[in-house]
Formats: sequence, structure tokens, C-alpha cells
Amino acid sequence: MSEQLDSWISAAISRQQAGQRHALTLDDCALLARFAQEEAQAIGVPVVFSLADASGHQRYFFSMENALLVSHRLAPEKALTAVVLKMSTHQLAALIQPGAALYGLQHQSGICCIGGGLPCWSQGVLLGGIGISGGTVEQDLTIARNTLRRFSTARFALITEND
Repeated sequence: MSEQLDSWISAAISRQQAGQRHALTLDDCALLARFAQEEAQAIGVPVVFSLADASGHQRYFFSMENALLVSHRLAPEKALTAVVLKMSTHQLAALIQPGAALYGLQHQSGICCIGGGLPCWSQGVLLGGIGISGGTVEQDLTIARNTLRRFSTARFALITEND
């Protein structure tokens, strides 16, 4: 029995070491936040950043000085929406229009249909989502995309679509 248990444990460890990630570490979250802050500072936009894990729980949050008060609510909603719907929030905007497939979803608590929320996929696994709020939709999207691009260069690939 002990040998079988040891075998199962060894197999589980091997699978973990195979390189597939199942979660973002706290260090990963902090690096994403740092990149988001640097990107926002580069274009002069005070933002709020939120990162939700794959279960939709907020894992990391910051607010820059002078960020809009509404952004404190929107950033976490953008991150959560990106996770629970497994899609970017700017893509959702078109799907909630009258007559569209998800019309009415915008009335659900916690759902945000404003661009700036991106899911974070790695090797086919949803690791979480980030939400950026404080600028225009284009500014928020630019900051979010550049944040993921920089993280992908520094650590490991994070993409916004499950390929």
C-alpha cells in the first residue's frame, strides 16, 4: 500500500513539474500589477487594477492616486467578468445589444460590459483575469494588453483567448 501511495505522489509531482500552470502565484500577481502600474504611468492615466483567480475571487488589487472612484468598482467587475465568461469584456459589449445572444446579461450583478477586462490563459488553462479601469476603454485595453505582453516576455505566456 505504501509503495502504491508513493507512486501516486511521485506521479502527481511529475505532472506538476511538467510545466503546466494551474494558478498564478502571488509573485506573478505582483508582477502583473507592477507592469500595469508602469503602463498606466507611461500614458499618464491613474487606474485601478484588479486580478481575479480562476474561481473569480479577487487575488490582487491596487488603486493609483487620483483614480476615479467608479474605477474601484469597475476594475474588480471587469476581472470577474473576464473569468466567469472566459472572454474579454470589450467582446461582451457587442453580445449584450438588443437582439444579440447575451442581451440582458448586463443586468446581472457583478457583470461588466466595458472594455478593460481580459482573461488570462496559459496552455489551455484559465488562470484568472485582470481588470483595468481609469481611462477610456481604449486606454484601459492598451494598459491591459501591454501588461500581459510584458508578463509573457518576463515569465511565461499569458494569452487572452483559449487556443
